Amino acid sequence: MGHFTEDMGRLREEIESDRLARQTLIADTRHEVKEAANAFISDLRHSVQTLQSGFRADHADMAKAAHADRNAYLARLGNAVADIRVAAASRQAGVREALAESAAEARAERMHSAAALREEVVTLQSAFKQSRGAMAEEVRAAGQAFVSDIVGAVADIQRQTAQLVSEFAGERSAGQAAWRGVAAKADVKAPVPAAVHAPAPAPAPAPIQAREKPQVEPEAVKPAHKGRHKADLADAAVKPT
Repeated sequence: MGHFTEDMGRLREEIESDRLARQTLIADTRHEVKEAANAFISDLRHSVQTLQSGFRADHADMAKAAHADRNAYLARLGNAVADIRVAAASRQAGVREALAESAAEARAERMHSAAALREEVVTLQSAFKQSRGAMAEEVRAAGQAFVSDIVGAVADIQRQTAQLVSEFAGERSAGQAAWRGVAAKADVKAPVPAAVHAPAPAPAPAPIQAREKPQVEPEAVKPAHKGRHKADLADAAVKPT
C-alpha cells in the first residue's frame, strides 16, 4: 500500500503541476496573443492612417490636376467653339449670298422664259389667225365652187329636161296628126250613118311646162319618154275608129 500511496501522491502532484503549467501556458499564450493583436492593430492603424494621409494627398493632387485639365479643356473647347461659330457665320453669309445670286438668276431666267413663251404664244396666235383666215377663204372658195357646180349641173339638167319635153311634145303632136289623117281617110271610104255623128276633133294638147328641178337624170328620162311615145302609138293604132 505504501508504494501505491506514493505513486498516487506523485501522480497527483504531476497532475497539479501539469494543470498549473497548462494554466500558465494558457495565460502566457493569451498575453502573447493579446500583445501580438495589439501590436498588429496598432501597426494596421498606423498603416491605414498613413494610407489615408497619402490618399488624401494624392486625391488633392489629382483634384488640382483635374481642375487644371478641366480649365485647359474648357479653354480649348471655348476657342474651338468660337472658331466654329466664326466659320459657321462665314458659311451662312456665303450661303445667303449664293441663295440671293441663285434667286436672282432664277428670277431673271423665269422672266426671260416667260417673255420667250409670251412671244411664242403671240407668234402662234398670229400664225393660227393667218392659217384660219386662209382656211376660211379656201373653204369659202370651195363652197362657192361647189354651189356653182351644183347650179351648173341643175341648169344642164333643166335644159336637157326641157329639150326632152319639147321633143316628146313634137312627137305626140305628130302622132296625133297622123292619127287624124288615118281617121279622115277611113271616114271618106266608109259612109257614115245618119244617126251617127263624126267624132269631134281632139283638142290640141296643152304645152307642157318644164319642171324647175327634176329628180330624174336625163339618161333615165329618155328611155321612159321613148317607151311612152311607143305606147301612145300602139294605142292609137289599136284604138277603134
